[in-house]
Amino acid sequence: MLKKIATNTLAQVFSKIITATITIVLLWLITNYLSVELFWVYNKIFNYIFIFAFLVDLGLYAITVKEISSDKKNSEYIFWNILTLRLLSAVLVIFFAVSIAYFLPWYNSSFLLTWIFIASIFTFFSLINSSILALMQAYMKMEFSIISVVVNKLIVLWLTFYLIKSLPLQGQKGLLYLIWIVVIWMFINMLLNYFYTRKLINIKLNFDWKYIKKIFFKSLPYWIALFLSVVYTKIDIILLSFLEPENISDRSIALYSLPLKIMDVFMIIWGFFMNSLLPSLSENYKNKNIKKIKQIISNALKVMFSIWTIIVSLWLVYKNSIIEIIANNNYLEVTELNKYTSSEAFSIILFMILFFYLWIVFSYSLIAFDKQKKLLKISIILTLVNILWNIILIPYLSFVWAAISTVITQIIFLILIYRESLNFIKIKFPIKFFINILISWIFIYFLNKLLMNLLDLWLFWNFIYWIILFIVYGFVIWKIERKKFLSLKC
Repeated sequence: MLKKIATNTLAQVFSKIITATITIVLLWLITNYLSVELFWVYNKIFNYIFIFAFLVDLGLYAITVKEISSDKKNSEYIFWNILTLRLLSAVLVIFFAVSIAYFLPWYNSSFLLTWIFIASIFTFFSLINSSILALMQAYMKMEFSIISVVVNKLIVLWLTFYLIKSLPLQGQKGLLYLIWIVVIWMFINMLLNYFYTRKLINIKLNFDWKYIKKIFFKSLPYWIALFLSVVYTKIDIILLSFLEPENISDRSIALYSLPLKIMDVFMIIWGFFMNSLLPSLSENYKNKNIKKIKQIISNALKVMFSIWTIIVSLWLVYKNSIIEIIANNNYLEVTELNKYTSSEAFSIILFMILFFYLWIVFSYSLIAFDKQKKLLKISIILTLVNILWNIILIPYLSFVWAAISTVITQIIFLILIYRESLNFIKIKFPIKFFINILISWIFIYFLNKLLMNLLDLWLFWNFIYWIILFIVYGFVIWKIERKKFLSLKC
């Protein structure tokens, strides 16, 4: 089991590292191609569509993985009916996404409505692709997705570069073509994954309405909770657009969107890891192996905290350089209208990543225990609280408060979901491990600062130094915790 989890996770992480590198190049191309105002529009459209994309998902990715992992014999039957449900919901949600935008004053323009409709096609292809990936995840065959992801991103990079060379003007026409490129990206990705997945099962639709209804109501609580988590992490972008004057909000959204996009990369990587653990959690829960579940959760928390400390260390050393490489100096400039920068926003968002990494472990545990209903009440309360204090305080602290409020929401979510998890399994945080890791990285950070001052290392050699340090440090941690991690075998 450990080998499968490791292979499945590493395959996804490896593909994500490659695609993240390409994405950074794409982000640099786009931020330098579009004006700050048009980059804001680009983010405004996809943040709006992203909320509806989660509606389309219905929370069925995790539920599909759990259902197939627990009953491999009927995997075709399960998958065919879930795919039918997702396709039907996609048509309705795309319709509502465009219809609702028509009645929203900050989206009601011919240009924005057209762009939203085109971007919604991306959501449709994303739905089918997500269904196929859930099947691959249940069989722990995500390594097959590496080729499709990498090839797909390279195509997008080429199309974007070709667009910038062919249409150098930073106008609305260029933005339209960029949106079409995103749609083409998802279509190609879907096709490649479809051809790979045919090796596992035949893919078709099935209309067993009784089973579809059962799956729908099983996934409904998790779906609503998932949607609300997207709302309270993305709603601040929408609130900024009408709580601040237009000449301030456009730039605020652009400055805040950049660190959010960086954050998404780290959150997706951790999602890969938890998706790889879900089949093992579900199987062990079915077999009533509580000891094994505790080991899996404890090890997941340790891996999470170790990764987070690495992210923080790199950010503290290279934060301005990272922003300059990914975007440009405009995102680090303080103006009379915008008192804060993207760098300051991401320094706050780092703590959001930490608490997200923690609570998602317990969230997936509840899904494995078939207790996803417990997530719903927590999500409703926190979403309402988050929206309320954003409305009150964004006019005073701009996007910095949006970042702070999301961190506070994540902390409360962690406390509540941990308390709920204790009703089903007694899990203790590995506090001693956390403290040891934190002390080690504080020492390493200040040692690095000292070496930088003494040796005056160039950025490139300093980065090489950190890579060597990570390898050595990872080897030491593996030696210390090796027996505990190997306990996942059975």
